Parts: sequence; structure tokens; C-alpha cells
Amino acid sequence: MNNVIYLDNAATTKPLNSAVKRAEQYLFADFYNPSAKYHGGITAKNAIKNARSLIEKQFGINYEVIFTSCGSESDNTAIFSYLKRGNAVTTLGEHSAVYEPFTHFKNNGYDARFASLNEDGSVNVENLLSLVDNNTVFVSVVHVNNETGAINDINDIAKRVKAKNPRVIFHSDGVQAFLKVPFKPNGLIDLYSISAHKVGGFKGVGALIKHKNVKNLKPLILGGGQENALRSGTENVYGIKTFEYAVEERQCVLKNYENALELKNAFLNNINLSIFKVISSNNSSPYVISISALGLRGEVLQHMLEENGVIVGTGSACSSKHPHSRILTAIGYDKKVLDGVLRISFSPETTMQEVLTAVQLINEKALQLKKAIL
Repeated sequence: MNNVIYLDNAATTKPLNSAVKRAEQYLFADFYNPSAKYHGGITAKNAIKNARSLIEKQFGINYEVIFTSCGSESDNTAIFSYLKRGNAVTTLGEHSAVYEPFTHFKNNGYDARFASLNEDGSVNVENLLSLVDNNTVFVSVVHVNNETGAINDINDIAKRVKAKNPRVIFHSDGVQAFLKVPFKPNGLIDLYSISAHKVGGFKGVGALIKHKNVKNLKPLILGGGQENALRSGTENVYGIKTFEYAVEERQCVLKNYENALELKNAFLNNINLSIFKVISSNNSSPYVISISALGLRGEVLQHMLEENGVIVGTGSACSSKHPHSRILTAIGYDKKVLDGVLRISFSPETTMQEVLTAVQLINEKALQLKKAIL
């Protein structure tokens, strides 16, 4: 399909051509194992060191990077390290990589607690705090909701959680936030998960950002002791370098944020509100818009749009096996809303013309579908 307008960047972004080209030497020339002791291995090891340093700079001197295979592995590493005693608290709005491990522990008798959500998918902070007590060992709150784009103020939430229990390890899934919303951790964020393919890198690379004071983090994968013995396995040097170069190109976070906000406003100013309900609130990432074609099937509309060259999502790509969004169901939306959900998500490469063309087609196809079922 030629001239596709791709608006499902929350699922994955297209790798940046420039980042891919710059990293190619680590596929064909400097392809060596970074654990090898000869010159080629040392070159590869230093390449990873440089990538680590650049990403660490995004968080500050108190944080260090552990490279993983993806955001889900980063989340799981954090969770499985600490849910062994006491209790742990998360939210009903988490990505499956957090929600499913918590559910697993709960189903096996562990005291895992889930805080309720506000209408836009952000956490109900007062409810979350009511679940934290002296026996709480771990709290995980998503930074940006992957379906609605709702932004949780994790610096403030971490501060309030630790005011109740300073021993808590505070984790956040930052996969939809990293390089998309302006953010510097306040030192109370202990662990933070990111993923390369959400910011112009490759699938198969992620990182767990760890505060240097955090103790007792345990590896999921044992073996050769790579990543300071916290993630064994030969490092994906090419993927890590592509991640580094993509981060380098996406460092103008505020400028990109403002551009994305213009796209979001243009979309919302042109969507037909007689057909669509806007789920995302003003306090949401400009990169993610959740809407519902009331009384229509979002999946049918998605396929109609694809046939006409516009790609959008219907919610979390990682939860596509479920008939309705788990998160929107937890908020309390009825079937009429749940059936019609579409997720539109941008990248810094998305143009205004693409957005205006897409929203016009979305309105047109929704009206066409509505007439067909009347």
C-alpha cells in the first residue's frame, strides 16, 4: 500500500533511517561479542558504554541503565525482584507487562492491590495512597497510560507514597512517556522502564533505569553476568546503538511535545463530535488520543480506514486478544463506548497534513458505517 498514513505509533514507531544507518557498522564491521577480550570485543563494549551514558544523561547522575530486550522485561525484572513479602500496589490502568504479573501474584496468594482509575485513565491517587501501608514493599504506577494517554504525575505520587512508607520501591512504566513528555525524576523514582521501538529504535531492545541507591534488584535471566550481573545474555549491540542514535535525535522533547500538541488539537478540532466521544482528557500526552465511535464497531472502522490508507489502533496492541479494553472497562465505560474505541497516536515524524487527511477520512467512514447499520 502506497502513501500510508500511519497513526498507531503507540504500538510501535518506524525505526529512524538515520539511526539505522549510523548503527550499521555494528552489524557488519564491529559485530564482535562485547564480552570478548580482544580489540573487536572491547570496541563493541565501549560502544555499549557510550549508549548507556547518553541514555543515563536523560535521567541524571543518580541513575544507571540496565539494557533489556523490551519494556515488558524491564517491568517484569522490577516486579519479580520485590513481590516476595509484604504487599504491593499498582493501578488498574497499567500496561499488561505490569498488570499481568501483579494478577499472577494475586492469584497465587500474594497481597497484590489495584488502585482505581479516574475517567481519563489516570490513577485515583487518594485510592492508591489508601492501599499503601507499613507492609507495602513495592508500588508501580504507569507514567503515561498507553490507551488514553493520561499522564500520572509520578514524581508527586512517589513523594506521597514514600511519605507514608519510605521503604517502598517505587517503579514506573515509562514506555509511552520517555522522550515524549518533559520529565526529570526527582530522585524518589527507584525504577523506570523504557523501550527502544517506541522512540524510533528497534523492537527487541529496552532498558530498566535504576536509581543507584536501589538494592536487591534480581535478574530474570542468569548466565554470563552481563549488565552488571542484572541481565545475562550477549548484548544486542546493533539494537542498542540504534536506540542510542534514536534517543540522540529525539532529545528535543519540549519542541516535539509542542508539535504533537498542535497535531492533537487539530485532530480534536476536526473530529465529528456528533459521532465520536473523546476519551482522552486535557491532562494527557499529545501523542495519544483515545476516541469512541458511539454505537459502532471500532474494529470495523479500523479496517475501513486501512483499506483507504490510514492506519490507527483500537487500543493496546499488547491486549488485542480481549474483546474490550481492560482499562476502559475498569474506568466504567459501557459497551456502547467500548465497542467503538479507536486509538490515534503520533510520532515526531507525523505531519499536519497527514492528521487533517486522516481525521476527514475517519469522519467520512464513521458516517458511512453509521448509515449502513441504520
